[in-house]
Amino acid sequence: MSAVLFDIGSTLVQGPEISPSKMIARLLGLDDSQKGRVADIIMCSIFEDPLHMCGILKKAFPLCDFSEEKIKKIWLDQEIAPEEIPGATEAVRRVKSAGFKVGLVSDIWGPYYKGFVSACPQLASLVDFAGLSFREGCRKPSVSLFKKAMSVLGANPGSTWMVGDTYQNDLAPAMKLGIRTVWVLNRPEKEYRALEGVLKGRLPRPDIIIDTIADLCRIDLE
Repeated sequence: MSAVLFDIGSTLVQGPEISPSKMIARLLGLDDSQKGRVADIIMCSIFEDPLHMCGILKKAFPLCDFSEEKIKKIWLDQEIAPEEIPGATEAVRRVKSAGFKVGLVSDIWGPYYKGFVSACPQLASLVDFAGLSFREGCRKPSVSLFKKAMSVLGANPGSTWMVGDTYQNDLAPAMKLGIRTVWVLNRPEKEYRALEGVLKGRLPRPDIIIDTIADLCRIDLE
């Protein structure tokens, strides 16, 4: 079985420029260097509601004093933040019609995923398996999400493609497993170091590089 795996944020949908982990880290009074600790919690856990998440954050950061109402606002804002990137649904539909199984492999938390499904209902209906960090308890660049997706979809690395916008988190772990890659280079200013590494031969070149997800409609994956 052949499969195409998609990242979600900045590949299929666009949202706030500042990540929720950075927003919450700042609300906790932490500097941006500690956003990774926050991300490990909010991106790798299932929460019943914002209050439940606040309780977990208070245990993890007992010295931080923060407003539960402001956390709740971030949560609710994330549920309505995603907007489909033009061409995303059509690109996934074309992949599906070509006979590929469709998977999602994404670092994402519950509220934003809810927003994604709401913003892209037709796209979401085409997905055969969603490997999401908040459900699986791990984040990329761990290869675990990729392995889980291939296992569920019945695909092997040689017949699988990964489509994503981030070299370090989307493409590098996929390449490590022998998965073929499509780099959606729609934010080259954020991928400068990786792009430089590819151009100078320090990093392996992806199989395909496109400007936006809509360009996938003009490419025949084999």
